[in-house]
Amino acid sequence: MAPASPQPIPSAAERFGTALHLIPELADVERVIRATFTSDVSPMRDIPEYLLSLGGKRIRPALTLLCAKALGSEKISQEIVTVAAGIELIHMATLMHDDIIDQSPIRRHKPSPYARFGTPLTLLSGDFLLTRAFGLCAKLDDEIVDATEQACIELVEGEALETPLHTDNHDLSSSLTIARRKTASLFRLAAFCASQITGAPSVTVAHMCEFGESLGTAFQIIDDILDVTSNEATLGKRPGLDIAERKPSIVNLLWLASGDPAAQRLRTPPSPDESEYVKHSLEHLRVSSVMTEAKALASRHAERAASALHAALNSSTTHNQQATEGLFAVLDFALDRMR
Repeated sequence: MAPASPQPIPSAAERFGTALHLIPELADVERVIRATFTSDVSPMRDIPEYLLSLGGKRIRPALTLLCAKALGSEKISQEIVTVAAGIELIHMATLMHDDIIDQSPIRRHKPSPYARFGTPLTLLSGDFLLTRAFGLCAKLDDEIVDATEQACIELVEGEALETPLHTDNHDLSSSLTIARRKTASLFRLAAFCASQITGAPSVTVAHMCEFGESLGTAFQIIDDILDVTSNEATLGKRPGLDIAERKPSIVNLLWLASGDPAAQRLRTPPSPDESEYVKHSLEHLRVSSVMTEAKALASRHAERAASALHAALNSSTTHNQQATEGLFAVLDFALDRMR
């Protein structure tokens, strides 16, 4: 009798898809999000609906639901659904504001809300969503309200710190600070809210916060990497924007730290036509040791996230193995994006 053929190992994307099947409550989160678009002023309905229709992986609400299930919640409560929706609304608002700040014409292969509806209405729609998010979170306990406020403050501070390289003398440390505040704050909030609402011990909550922050930092580093290594079809926008806009991205700071003379142009204001510089920079960086360093840095933050998650689950009185595997699948999926 011939031996059975070995089963193929699922890819990171397949494992991530399996993790999403564990949380059908994401559909409930989406319904709550859409319900907040209620307004008799049509742009306040149309612009958020347009952004939501552009898609996305809903990583932040998925993380909230998976964390709750991993810590033993057999049934996702309405509180968890509400806070997951609130976190995604905050994220959506920041996307609108980001596109205005960056004057970005494209989001996920389509005209950005800023490009389609203009600055004033997009700005106001972002404000509308932030207000709706706080309307949801205000119904929960004081710890959730305080944590949401703190995450939003850090997020705004991160945006304010993200000044161009030709105006401020950023280094790798300041770039990581921006990543932690601008991106990781909402990941940490998702993990905190899930563990807080499920009644996890304080030590477990602390470990889950560390998990969320490390995961979010890794995600931002990977986004910086993809701006160099990916293409427009995958990114949904032109690669090399961080170079053209002189952003203090992890890759740009590692490139400057390498001493490469070509990187010094990042310290000068952009010229009217940056296309040749961006093109040559991308070609050079894609085969340089800078990308190896950036990927190693992302991996270290992912490893910290994995260690914190192990510690959280070991300190918890109950946990769900399938949901736990789902959280590790999210980590693997993040790392797989940069390969």
